[in-house]
Amino acid sequence: MYLRTKKAPFDSMEEECGVFGVYSQENRNVAHTVYYGLYALQHRGQESGGIAVAFADKITYYKGMGLVSDVFANGHLDSLPEGDIAIGHVRYSTTGASQLLNAQPVVFTGKCGKMAVAHNGNLTNTKQLRDELIAQNAVFQTTIDSEVIAILINSLSDGDLLNGVKSACLKLKGSYALVIMTCDKLIAVRDPYGIRPLCIGMADSDVVVASETCALDAVGANFLRDVKPGEIVVVDSEGIHSHMMEGVPAQSRMCIFEYVYFARHDSVLDGLSVYEARKEAGKLLARHFPVEADIVSGVPDSGNVAARGYSEESGIPFVEALARNRYVGRTFIQPDQRQRENSLNVKMNALRGNVRGKRVVLIDDSIVRGTTMRKIIKMLRDAGAKEVHIRICSPVIKHPCHLGIDIQTYSQLIGAYKNEDQICESLGADSVRYLTIDQLLSTCEGAKTGFCLGCFNGEYPYPLAGYKADKLKHESGVDVERGYEAVKLMKKYVKSTYTEGVLGDLGSFGGFFKMPKIKNPVLVAGTDGVGTKLKYAIIADKHDTIGIDAVAMCVNDIICQGAKPLFFLDYFATGALSPEKVATVVSGVAKGCRQSGAALIGGETAEMPGFYPEGDYDIAGFAVGVVDKKKIINGSNIKKGDILIGIKSSGIHSNGYSLVRKLWGEDISKLRIYDEELGACPIDVLLTPTKIYVNSILSLINVVKVKGIAHITGGGFIENIPRIFPEGIGCEIDINSYEVPAVFKVMQKRANISDEQIYNTFNMGIGMVVCVDPKDVDVTIKQLENLNETHSRIRLRRRDGFSIYNRRERARTVLRHSLSYCF
Repeated sequence: MYLRTKKAPFDSMEEECGVFGVYSQENRNVAHTVYYGLYALQHRGQESGGIAVAFADKITYYKGMGLVSDVFANGHLDSLPEGDIAIGHVRYSTTGASQLLNAQPVVFTGKCGKMAVAHNGNLTNTKQLRDELIAQNAVFQTTIDSEVIAILINSLSDGDLLNGVKSACLKLKGSYALVIMTCDKLIAVRDPYGIRPLCIGMADSDVVVASETCALDAVGANFLRDVKPGEIVVVDSEGIHSHMMEGVPAQSRMCIFEYVYFARHDSVLDGLSVYEARKEAGKLLARHFPVEADIVSGVPDSGNVAARGYSEESGIPFVEALARNRYVGRTFIQPDQRQRENSLNVKMNALRGNVRGKRVVLIDDSIVRGTTMRKIIKMLRDAGAKEVHIRICSPVIKHPCHLGIDIQTYSQLIGAYKNEDQICESLGADSVRYLTIDQLLSTCEGAKTGFCLGCFNGEYPYPLAGYKADKLKHESGVDVERGYEAVKLMKKYVKSTYTEGVLGDLGSFGGFFKMPKIKNPVLVAGTDGVGTKLKYAIIADKHDTIGIDAVAMCVNDIICQGAKPLFFLDYFATGALSPEKVATVVSGVAKGCRQSGAALIGGETAEMPGFYPEGDYDIAGFAVGVVDKKKIINGSNIKKGDILIGIKSSGIHSNGYSLVRKLWGEDISKLRIYDEELGACPIDVLLTPTKIYVNSILSLINVVKVKGIAHITGGGFIENIPRIFPEGIGCEIDINSYEVPAVFKVMQKRANISDEQIYNTFNMGIGMVVCVDPKDVDVTIKQLENLNETHSRIRLRRRDGFSIYNRRERARTVLRHSLSYCF
């Protein structure tokens, strides 16, 4: 029952790729130039490659699956004809099947004759554009957004390719670095924010365009300049011509992940050396997050430069800890998670002699899913590493990227639902520290560009409302994949609560429970939430006990009627689902269910983007119990002279937190400071879970005739105890008959409120009150003591109403005949 959503169809294919183009003044083997350029860009995509060559009025191309060297082996490169213009592409698809149909360049015949397009990036409005073009009778052969770009340019060209490109760019939303080829010109285009890199070089009289400068170096071209954000560069027989798009923003927003990971370290992007940026990142890590260690090493290859910077700054020697198989591709850009994990085993190996007995600082560019790093840490420990400290050259990745990197859902991001300490525990490291956003930006100060930081802070250049590139993401923004992940993670907790009455398993639209064999069964139901106590769970990032509160507030109500809890259902609502957080909350729900003997047979997760602030959530519960009709406890036979016995609470429980928050605030750093009056840190007291009384009450009613039971929740003593009295019965309670816990004394003092006010809000240390006949008092007390329940006694008087008083302020006492049990 935890999920009632359906899969959404694929809307587009997202890519992080490499593009290359050459315009030559002579007819020659330009395909060979493109080949070497693509070889240098192989790190940007390893699934497919393709080259298209133009000469006269023809475009010839060849595309294949695999690495460039494999695609163009066996004479395929030499089969391409000589020409004067050529473009190439290496592709990495981030979603969907990798297949030849989607390999680039896209080659077709249009209004301007033969054309070829290669694209690096990802559009966020692909579906909208595709639907519009289909309505105009366009026919698509692939599922990639690059074909959408090609057909859009063609539809708007009216025979003039430049006008078609300009008009198309006004409609495109997202990231794109394009190389476009006709039979007489080469065009390079960079999106208005310059999210993906693109540069121009010269090799003798040839003009070369490429995703990175390392590709220019590979073909002997001299760097000329970067293509500007929003620029359309046309190369033809008359030279190089620059045209700017309309409405180019003043602030460019290049993807900072290019410096962190994607670009090769010997490239220069927008005026900044990737090598220098990464080395500075390592130095900053050493400066801000030092650790005692014996060696510093990098995760090859992108972590090595930063590791050398860390070594220089810290003085800890740089030693290789991992040997890399150069013939295996990068794990992050394998198309399938299973392929990523399996490839690691053959991709790298620990150098045992270098790490055995050593404290290792391991530097890496980023942690996305955490699966690779977890395996690397285990690999190092298995090789004898004494300690493994992880230092990351970027901030925690908390948000998906919709602009060309393979992190399309929150469920793929370990940083979306864990803080640094939790990530450290999950990975099995001795410590984990990340650069902050400001520190990362300082490593890129020399760049002639601004940066997109969306994967770190959720702020993207383009508004993403309505974006539906995620194959499992609803138009509403609900991410079903995260829901599936949450169900998977919580399953073990749910099953731990199952009793013999449970029928079926998670996933049905309803939960099934077999009625126990009772002669006259009566079902008793209760529902409740946790209230604003949740705020403290959220700000403390502690979610493992709040589920106990949700269960307690429901089962403590139904036990008041003598009903044994049968099953429980929960409801969890949030803005953006974090599977780990949901599972942690449900682990608490399951613990509460086990304590009360209730089976957790289902629930609902509701993802409501825009309704809840980031990180906030709400939880509520619903419990059903059963009692024999003749054994229902309703207080109807309570009479004058009966005894009330209070059972100790575990603290504030889950009521009155609006006042609690006013008194203690929400500054977590202050809440973690020891409070002398409380005798504890406030956050520990405020998050103590609500006590569950089910087992104690069930044991008690088996040996004593309990006449009435009151659960002390919101409304405190004054509202809840009278609810069990028949008409004409009231009571007076001496508030000095037991020791009130410190937290309530502190709150009353700081809030400066009366006894009546505070006893009308909080449980004041009494979580449950039972009413018994005077002759049953001794047996009741003995039973409670056997159950380790602390208690206090109160005698009833005939009175219309209910009151409390302080014995120290009155001469007489109602409790003169009773023993006093202090907490």
